[in-house]
Amino acid sequence: MLEDYFALQLKFAEHYATAADVPFDMAIAHCTNLRRRLNLWGPVGATRWNGFLAQVSCSANDHSAALSMCIELYETRPSLEVGRSFGCFSYDPPDAAGALRIHFIPPEVTRTSPLASASTDARVDELRALFSHVRRTERTVASVRGVSWLYNLDAYKRLFPPSYAASVQAPWFPLHLNGSSTWGQVLNWRQEVKPAVRDIVLARLPAMKIQAPWEIFPHQALVATCEVDAFYELLT
Repeated sequence: MLEDYFALQLKFAEHYATAADVPFDMAIAHCTNLRRRLNLWGPVGATRWNGFLAQVSCSANDHSAALSMCIELYETRPSLEVGRSFGCFSYDPPDAAGALRIHFIPPEVTRTSPLASASTDARVDELRALFSHVRRTERTVASVRGVSWLYNLDAYKRLFPPSYAASVQAPWFPLHLNGSSTWGQVLNWRQEVKPAVRDIVLARLPAMKIQAPWEIFPHQALVATCEVDAFYELLT
């Protein structure tokens, strides 16, 4: 159960709503990843997600009501889309410029740390399966791109081609908080909130910048990118 995780995000959204003078439901949509965690992303989940926001809007910032709704939606969440997921990794189809976005979200039932040294071969096998599939099915891919707090970790960077790992840098664009690129650092591999990270986020709430609320997190999301051929050469 991710109740503590949901509660922290609602607290974060409440603070943002007050500081930015926006409605609570708007803050939830803007700076939490609840929609993705509840598997309500995209057109298929729009009705349930919009219904949730409408109920939150009427709850007068009642955390207990919003948290209860989150738990109910989580327990009845639809299945994740298959076809572009390979173990801990998944991808978004290439954009107009041919950039394919990769994501790292371990399955919620995980028995060992997915980035432990003993798990390296399994992660590389997942990347190999992903890029073998991409090579067969995504004809317009020119480059690979990732945005994540995980690029702060050598255990993550070692999974990728050297040119990709060497490209890691600070983002030159505003970050979004509706995915796991920043929020992912709050959970351990057992899907439990990390107390130290939670405490830092809560302590830094008063220092939140409305234009850059992600800056209060311990790790900042970083960007990596390179030509897709580097992945093909290493993994296929």
